[in-house]
Amino acid sequence: MSRHIIPNPPGSPLRRVTSVGWDRPLATFFAMSFDPPAPGDEFDNEIEVFWIGATPCEIPTVEALAHTLAEHHVELPGDIKRLLAVEAKVEGQGFAGRPATSVIAAAVRPHVPADQQARIDAALEGGVG
Repeated sequence: MSRHIIPNPPGSPLRRVTSVGWDRPLATFFAMSFDPPAPGDEFDNEIEVFWIGATPCEIPTVEALAHTLAEHHVELPGDIKRLLAVEAKVEGQGFAGRPATSVIAAAVRPHVPADQQARIDAALEGGVG
C-alpha cells in the first residue's frame, strides 16, 4: 500500500492532513482527510473530513480519484498522479484469493453501485479489479 500527503485546498485548517494512495488488498485508490482533534477532546481523536476508497475496487483509476477529490475541492498534483499510476501497476491488485475476500465482497455488494460490483466480480474471477 502506498500513501502520499498532498496539499489541502486554500482555507483549510493549517493542521489538516490529506493523503492518497493505492490499496493493493482492496484493489482501489483511496484518499482521506483529517483535521486535528477538537480542543478538549480527551481521547485526542482526529476529525474525519472525508475518506474514499475504503471498499473493494471502489476507485479503479487515477483519473477517477482526481475526479472524486475535485468534489472535495482537492486537486491531485500531476507528479502524484503519475506516481500512483506506477505504484498501482507495479503492486497490482491483491483482492482475489485473500482469506476473507468472498465475505467482504458479499458484505459490500448491497451497498455499492453496479459498476463497482462488476469490478469486484472481475477481481474475484482473477481479472483486473
